[in-house]
Amino acid sequence: MKIKNYLGLCGALLIIGGGLSPMVHLPIIGNWNYWDLHSGIASIVYVLAALAIIAAFTGKSGLLKFCGWAELLLILLTLVAVHFKVNDSFSFIPFKKLARAAAGIVHYRWSGWILLLVGAVVMIIAGRRKRTERAQSLSNQLRRE
Repeated sequence: MKIKNYLGLCGALLIIGGGLSPMVHLPIIGNWNYWDLHSGIASIVYVLAALAIIAAFTGKSGLLKFCGWAELLLILLTLVAVHFKVNDSFSFIPFKKLARAAAGIVHYRWSGWILLLVGAVVMIIAGRRKRTERAQSLSNQLRRE
């Protein structure tokens, strides 16, 4: 295995670790990880991480890069959705300052979010191919034909 494959494997493992670590802290309820936030999106993120592990072992850099971009898109989508959900959850309170104060008691646990984002970026970097590799593969394809 090349160093890029190990890098892709580390990125996928960072995604899994970030998804299992706390991402939001709710008073009385406690910490929530990705699965507690939304099990459907969490399932997709974990399946993409497993697919990235397979891509890293088989040396499929294009699949690894696709998984990294898909993970990054899902993570950012989840972050935006959590932000809007937290701010919208207390909209039943008629006073704006009180509603903002109630939304302020929900805290983000940034360690999980950072692990997810770093893992996705590492997978994207590991999936990149150098120009010489692209030119070499193109010339190999032309020779075969």
